[in-house]
Amino acid sequence: MKPLSLTIQAFGPFAATEKIDFTLLGNNPLFLINGTTGAGKSSILDAICFALYGQTTGNEREPSQMRCDHAAADLPTEITFDFNLGDKSYRIKRSTTQERPKKSGEGTTTQQTEAQLWQLDGSDEGVLLVAKKVNEATAQITSLIGLEVEQFRQVMVLPQGKFRELLMADSKKRQEIFSQLFQTQIYKRIEDNLKAKAAGIRQAVDQHRNQIKGILQTAEVNSEEEIQQELETLKPELAGALNEKEQAAKQQQQVAQHKEQALALKAKFDNLNKKAAELVTKLEFEPVITDKQNALKAAESAQKISHLYQQQIAETEALSKITQQVEQSQAEKETASTQFEQAEKELVDAKAAFSKVDELKKQQIELQQHQARIIELTTARTQLANNEKTLATSQQNLTAKKDQQTLLVNEQSSLETQSTELNKALESLADKQIACESQRQKVEQRKKLESLRDEQAALKQKENKQQTEVDANKTAYESLQKIARQTELTWHAGQAALLAQELQEDQPCAVCGSKEHPNPAKAASGDLLVNKQQVDEARSKETAAHNSMQQSRELLDAAKNEVTNNQKSLTEIEQTLAELATQSLDAVTNSLVLIEADVNALLQQQNTLKQITSRIQEIKSALSNMADELASLELNVTADNELVIQARTSADQLEKLIPAEYQQADHLSTVLKELDISITSLTKALTQAEADQAQKRSERDTSISRHQTLTAQLKEQTQQTEKASNDWNAALTQSSFNDVNAFNTALLSEENQQKLKTEIETYRSERDALQGVVTQLKSELAKQTQPDLEIIEQQLIEVTAQFKAVDDSWRKLEERNNQLKSIQQKLLKAHEKNSELDAEYAIYGTLSEVATGQTGDKISLERFVLGVLLEDVLIQASQRLNLMTNGRYQLVRKEDRASRNKASGLELEVEDSYTGKTRAVATLSGGESFLAALSLALGLSDVVQSYSGGIKLDTLFIDEGFGSLDQDSLDLAIRTLIDLQASGRTIGIISHVTELKEQMALRVDVIGSTAGSSIRTVAA
Repeated sequence: MKPLSLTIQAFGPFAATEKIDFTLLGNNPLFLINGTTGAGKSSILDAICFALYGQTTGNEREPSQMRCDHAAADLPTEITFDFNLGDKSYRIKRSTTQERPKKSGEGTTTQQTEAQLWQLDGSDEGVLLVAKKVNEATAQITSLIGLEVEQFRQVMVLPQGKFRELLMADSKKRQEIFSQLFQTQIYKRIEDNLKAKAAGIRQAVDQHRNQIKGILQTAEVNSEEEIQQELETLKPELAGALNEKEQAAKQQQQVAQHKEQALALKAKFDNLNKKAAELVTKLEFEPVITDKQNALKAAESAQKISHLYQQQIAETEALSKITQQVEQSQAEKETASTQFEQAEKELVDAKAAFSKVDELKKQQIELQQHQARIIELTTARTQLANNEKTLATSQQNLTAKKDQQTLLVNEQSSLETQSTELNKALESLADKQIACESQRQKVEQRKKLESLRDEQAALKQKENKQQTEVDANKTAYESLQKIARQTELTWHAGQAALLAQELQEDQPCAVCGSKEHPNPAKAASGDLLVNKQQVDEARSKETAAHNSMQQSRELLDAAKNEVTNNQKSLTEIEQTLAELATQSLDAVTNSLVLIEADVNALLQQQNTLKQITSRIQEIKSALSNMADELASLELNVTADNELVIQARTSADQLEKLIPAEYQQADHLSTVLKELDISITSLTKALTQAEADQAQKRSERDTSISRHQTLTAQLKEQTQQTEKASNDWNAALTQSSFNDVNAFNTALLSEENQQKLKTEIETYRSERDALQGVVTQLKSELAKQTQPDLEIIEQQLIEVTAQFKAVDDSWRKLEERNNQLKSIQQKLLKAHEKNSELDAEYAIYGTLSEVATGQTGDKISLERFVLGVLLEDVLIQASQRLNLMTNGRYQLVRKEDRASRNKASGLELEVEDSYTGKTRAVATLSGGESFLAALSLALGLSDVVQSYSGGIKLDTLFIDEGFGSLDQDSLDLAIRTLIDLQASGRTIGIISHVTELKEQMALRVDVIGSTAGSSIRTVAA
């Protein structure tokens, strides 16, 4: 990732909008971010980290706390960061949760955090990847760069106070960082999968063992041998029980068949008795069926002549109906003639009255003309009143505007006088601001001097304490060394005495081989012999004391280095402060307070001057606009006065054209309404009379025509009725019926006739069927007798009970036999599965223990891989650290196994060529720690890029730390960074060290002020 540009707005100490164009610094630049303490150098890194991840580099402040207090209320806090990843470019824009003025109305509203991400494709806008969602934008950035925010802080940005974190991290923390950088999660997944697989196998083994126990418990046996023994015992018992069951079943079947035969015979006897009774009952209905047969015959005869009877009735009813219609039409004809004569008379009267309408309409037209003039008069009077009101308003506006003009002229004169006085007072502001900034820097340096003095006292105290500890350890070591030597000499003397005791005359010595022993060694009187264990213990104590003495010397050297480095910094600041170094901090601070008070007072006057100048311009603009407004208002007054005169003239002319009696609109409306009612009434009466006369004529003609038609129909119907009556009387005389009543009694509908036929046929069919069944049953049962079912049923109960008893006995034996065989099969399958699981666990269990670091040196698979990668990182880092420390230090991986069950494999140590020993990285001084951390970060960058094309660590920001280096170390560090830059890295250094500013031509200067900081890019 390489930065292209950074836009900071209302963020941290930056009150306005500041932009850094990194492309102006060249390709892969090595540049310095320079500025005074508190100006905002580190805020640039905070801005980059916030844009990418929504957090600051130190994560010590919430993003919402990063808004600049000096920023304008309507200027939102937001960061825009353009950067390259490989051959692609991106832009991330992020804002914090903040209060902003409402778009309408007073007060503020809360604006929530937002983030947008684009891929820059050469167009103005680019391709929008994320619109507003903060979490989605952060996830996209993490995926693109390949680093979480914590990893980004530790390998691409070294913020203040964070140099030693990656260097001092334990195995677990370093594993988290490296696994993300080197994408070794696959090895962790292998560990997890193997562990889960092994755990699953162990669980399955336990389940199968419990299953075997459960299987035996269900059979109520304790072992598989008991199952086999019980099966052997059951075999003969089961065969005997099966034979008894088959014999009992056969006997039960015979008795059951005998019962079925007896039941069938009894059913036939019962059916015979039932059918015989039904036949007797059926024959009792024979007379009724005969009567129904006779009624059916009479109905069929009446059916043949019923149509003549119906025809005679229909013709008689038609004759009666038409006779009534003829009589009714005669009465209607007479009524219609009378009504027509009355309508003729009313029409003549209406025509006579309508002759007055023309005169009434002429009078109506004249009055409507007067009504139109009254409306015009009313409009004219309203317009006159409106014009007079408008004229009064225009005159008032003109007067008010003239008064306003006078007030503005007076205010302008007063403000110009104040402006002149303030300009004179502000002539010294620039000089006082410079003096204030200079004094502020001196106060900061004086505070640092005070802190260094306190620290120097503490360091000297620490040095003295360490010197005391060295002296004590040295004394203890010399004492234990003397004791160890004496113990060893005593042991040697004792060994010689023991050998001398074994010497014999004329026998060779085991040591020198001589057969002569003139002066054999003797143990000192009263001394106890010293054994080898006592010698080893004395030497062990001596070695431990020596190690303690050596360690305390190393700590003393470190303490002296800290005193020297601190004294160097203290001396530099005292030289810079000169006589101020001897003054108290309160005196220096009070001087700054007084200067700041003067500057703040002048700045307040400056703000007042800006407000006055702005107000004067507003007044001038208002007066310029007011002249045009006054001219316009005067024209309005003149025009409104002319409109009043015109409206008054028009109203006077209209009053003269309207008669006095009609000038009242209500009276004229009443007269017109009465005329309209009279005309409408007369016209409506004539129209109604003409319509009534035409309607009555039509009704009279219709009634005459209808009467003539009905008279002709009556004559024709009379003839038809006489013929139908003669035909019916002749048919009745020839039939078997004595009169009409007998005919009507015999007459039945077709439905009732069909019903009688069905009843007769059903009766005869059922009767014949019953006679046939009774005859057949009597024939079949002639030689049979009724069976005794009670005896047969008792026999069946006895044999069924006997069968159930032997069947229950057989079933119990069969169920137990099947249960035992089933359990044998289940046990066989369970043993086979257990064997498979044992074989599988022998593979996966062993692999899981090795991969998860539960054996040997307790190094997991992923940590082993990361250890190999760490070795590569340390090779690269040590090359740079060795160069920057003049060949003294190299970083190495700790080989010792961790204590107890703590995971190990990624701890670091430093190899010191001055002592030839390795020691913990925590023992390095502040400057040495910085160089070691810088070397580790640079080495990590090299190795990550060589192993992965996905993560590119081609940018590094270093925030402070150079102030802890002496001049030689600083030169070596800078030379290393220059070499790294030549390989294609972009490196930014944040520092206020003067030597760096002199050595580095490319800078981003951060300039602090009381109104907020600003940024200036200095390119070669």
